[in-house]
Amino acid sequence: MSGDCCPFTEDTFSRFPSQSNVYGLSVLPCTGGAGHELLAATLKGKVTSFKYQELRDKLRAGGRELQFTYIPVDAEIVSIDSFSKSPPKRGLVVGITFIKDSGDKASPFLNIYCDYEPGSEYNLDSIARTLLPHPHRSTL
Repeated sequence: MSGDCCPFTEDTFSRFPSQSNVYGLSVLPCTGGAGHELLAATLKGKVTSFKYQELRDKLRAGGRELQFTYIPVDAEIVSIDSFSKSPPKRGLVVGITFIKDSGDKASPFLNIYCDYEPGSEYNLDSIARTLLPHPHRSTL
């Protein structure tokens, strides 16, 4: 490599509605031969999925917004993470922490999403709609 050459190049540019940080990014585990996918969460409650798709023998970057249930529109997302369930179970788990300002004090929340329906264990749209019930979860 020569002195001024950088091995990295910008491939895709996306504008977010608000800022994020390193805790607002999660690389989804590879599933069923599919490539990596990235979830990016912004402070203003938006979650975007980014991945490459092969179209006409070329890789194309794509992004789409996901609507996770039970995240209020005025909440600030603090972090997002994802992992695969341990064998023998299958599926993807996504955790999102956020802060909801309720007047005099801010309340932290942790939402855990996963889908147990056969065939939907890795479907992000289905997972985003399936919040796991928790007996100690506060209502908003």
